[in-house]
Formats: sequence, C-alpha cells, structure tokens
Amino acid sequence: MDHTSPPSVLNDNCSASYMTPYATVIAMSGLYLIVIFFFCKKSKKMCQPMSDSMYPHQKRLKQLERELKNFLIDEESIEVDDYQIGQTADGFIFRGGVFPKTRNRFNAKVTTAVKISFPIVTKSISLLEDALRLSKLDHPNLIRLLAVSQLSFTVFRPMIALEWLPGGTLADYFIYKIREKEDSDRSPIQLKDMLSILYQVSQALKYIHSRLDEFGQELTHGRILTRNVLISEPDLKKCEVKLGDFGEAPSGLEYATPIVAYMPPEILCCAERIPPHRPENDVWMFGVFIWECLTLGAQPHFRKSVEDIKKSFRLPDRGLSCPPTCPLDVWTLVIDCLSDPHVRPRFASTTNASITMRLSELHHIVSPALFLYPIPNQSVCTCIEHHCQSIPQY
Repeated sequence: MDHTSPPSVLNDNCSASYMTPYATVIAMSGLYLIVIFFFCKKSKKMCQPMSDSMYPHQKRLKQLERELKNFLIDEESIEVDDYQIGQTADGFIFRGGVFPKTRNRFNAKVTTAVKISFPIVTKSISLLEDALRLSKLDHPNLIRLLAVSQLSFTVFRPMIALEWLPGGTLADYFIYKIREKEDSDRSPIQLKDMLSILYQVSQALKYIHSRLDEFGQELTHGRILTRNVLISEPDLKKCEVKLGDFGEAPSGLEYATPIVAYMPPEILCCAERIPPHRPENDVWMFGVFIWECLTLGAQPHFRKSVEDIKKSFRLPDRGLSCPPTCPLDVWTLVIDCLSDPHVRPRFASTTNASITMRLSELHHIVSPALFLYPIPNQSVCTCIEHHCQSIPQY
C-alpha cells in the first residue's frame, strides 16, 4: 500500500507552514500599533512636547500639576463653543462643556465656561495659579473649578473649565432683560430682591476675606463687577448668585479700561506700577457694584477720563449720584464703602457693622413696595474726540 500523500496536500501544508511566521509578524505588529495608539492617547505628554518657553517654569508646572491632579481630564472631554463670554487679564472665556470620563447615554455634557489663556507664558502660569486658588475654595456663592486639561502643563495655552449658571451674567441680565426692553415689557424689580443678590455676593466675599494665601495674607477678589456675577435664572426672587473670575487683583492701569471705574483712589492714584490689592480695596469695588445694581446696570463714571474719575473722588458722592428710589439707609452703606480705607466696613467682621450683617438687616426692613428703575447713563462730557473715547463702552 502506498502511504505517500498526494502532491496537492503536501503543497497546501508547506504553504501553511511557510505563511505562519508572516501572519504572526503582522498580527504582532498590529497589536503593537494598537498599544502605542492607546498609550499615546492616555499619556499625551509623549505626543505633545513642552514648549521651549515653558522650560524655565517647569518646576512650578510640576507642582501645579500635582496639586490639580484631581481635576485633570483629557482635552477631548472639554468642548469649546464659538460664543465668547468675555475676556480677563489672562485669556478668553468661551461657553463650552465637559463630558464625563465614561461617556454613555446617561451621562450628559455639563455646560461650563471655558478659560483659555493668551499664548504668553506668564499668562499661562497665571491662569493655572488661578485654577489652583479656585480648587481650594468651597462656598455656595463662588464659582467652582470643574476640570483642567491635561495638556495645560505641556503646551502653550492652558484650558480650564468653570461652573456656569443658566441665567448668565448679571451684566447681561441688566442689558437684555431690563435696559433694552420697553417699560411695558420689563418685569418690575423690587429693591428687596436686589438686596438679596447683594447679600449673596457679600457672603462670597466674606468667605474669601476669611481665607489666607500662602504668605499668610487675606485673600482678595479684585474684580467685583456685574459681568463676574452669575445668576441661576431671570427671576430674582428665587435666583442663586455666584461670584466668579477669581483672578489676580487689578494692577494700576494695566487692565482693560472699564475696570478703572471701579478702582479705589489708593490704587488709581498710586505711584507704584503694581500697588498691592487689599481687602479694603474690595470694599470700595463692592460699593460701586451696589451703585450699579441700584441703577439696574448704569455704567459708573460713564465716559469720564481717568483724570475726571480722580477729581470725582473729592466729591461727597464720589461722582456716583444717588438713585431716586434708593432709601437713605441703603445709600449710607454705599457711601461707607466709598469712604477712606481705614474707616470702610469689612465683610469678614463679626460685628453688626459688617457689610453682610447690614445687608441682611436692610433686606428684612425694606418695604416690598420699593422698586428699582433703570437709570440712563449720564455724561457731562461734550467732547467727541477726547473724553468720550478715553473709556470705551462695555
């Protein structure tokens, strides 16, 4: 009996044996590429080398990365929309969102504000320092830090996501819900409701001033503006208020010009280029903030030059006239906030004279029959080329 296999069977066996090493190599190569792909996606530092200009700050960046590790997420998890909310000294703020780390149909995107720094190393570091400060603060009337992009420590432009409220900013509320509407279409605003908003902002500032920085000094805010206050809904009777944009304090005239209208004399008239920002400076800014709320969004020191603002500091009302429907007790608080630094009331004081306590008392005693009305912007300037262009409208 002939046990020799047919030639066709031998050829098939030889071909299979001959192809096995190549199939193994191809399979292993594919597996290797898949592993490299996921490894690079997970550890983006291999794919995104640090910018040369970031090397001098590498030690501080490592420290910031360690302290912010609980907030780090992939950049793909942060979405940035085209709509720009605003601009700070460190960068731009866009509307966006944050996706959960494990995406499924039950985990929806969270609407946020996304800060992206200017392409300047000092601004990038400053934005990350702001994120670190925010990460250590926890108060119901303060905006929370939600996420930091992992690429923030290796590329030129860090990106952080902050809490956002559906009602938008208080400045936009004054513009679009009040000042741009006819009297018949505008909802009446009770003074009592506005005092509730002021009280919530004062609670946030009281908390900030009760905290200490790494040097043992009281923390300050430095940007108490209506565009930095978020509201949960248009109904002021039941809206929640949060103070945001906790960045560096204003330093002289380096910042955008509109903030000059909020600066206290000890900063605006200071000979130092970067005068220190102290808690009493926040009190002055809060006084201007109260005035802006009582006028329902009028611009403080409208179309005044810096020199005109300095001259107004000598006036009894500091150049901010009392609104017609403002009670004397409320106006007294405004003037006290705009007084000399050593006699201004404090937020963190335990006495009944603190700003928070006074606002609480005013909220209880003010009559519900008192309403606020939008006060038009007023300017004494008749010059087209000089004063009116010195401070842009905002």
